Amino acid sequence: MLWHCAELASSDHATLIERDDGYEFRGVAALPLEDAPAHIEYEIEIATGWQAQRASAEISTPAGVRTIELQRAATGQWLVDGGRAAHLDGCTELDLAWTPATNTIPMRRLDLPRGETASITAAWIRYPELDVVANRQTYTRLAIDRWHYDAGEFQFEIVTDPTTGLVLAYGDDLWRAAATAFALSVR
Repeated sequence: MLWHCAELASSDHATLIERDDGYEFRGVAALPLEDAPAHIEYEIEIATGWQAQRASAEISTPAGVRTIELQRAATGQWLVDGGRAAHLDGCTELDLAWTPATNTIPMRRLDLPRGETASITAAWIRYPELDVVANRQTYTRLAIDRWHYDAGEFQFEIVTDPTTGLVLAYGDDLWRAAATAFALSVR
């Protein structure tokens, strides 16, 4: 999937890979950091049942390279760069601010009937801050391919591919799928 966001002057290319034990997103986003170019290479590991387990990102800017890793321990607690992150207790999902790929994960896991709503709390890696905070999010399924997303000041409609659940459009003027190629059947 290749997404483009004219408002944010950003593009994101992500590949969803089916594995024996779940799925993996691998992606690269090109985006500005203030007036400088930046890019982020990222990976997300997702267990069977669409439960995100780990995300890693390498952020390259003119100032240098920074890495960040977010991982769910077997106890359900989150680790940030290997250290316990108590401020993320209660987070059931993970979210990366620079990509619509991570919205696919809770929508697939929740698999809500039309008209139903569910709230989650995500461990959210913010950009450009590159910190991790707890972020409450609400998803309402409007139709087989449409969702309403609410995260405080951010409220958008999300359009998904009805077969794969991948995000095709995020908000009226934000992310849009610019190119797609579906080579796997996503369960």
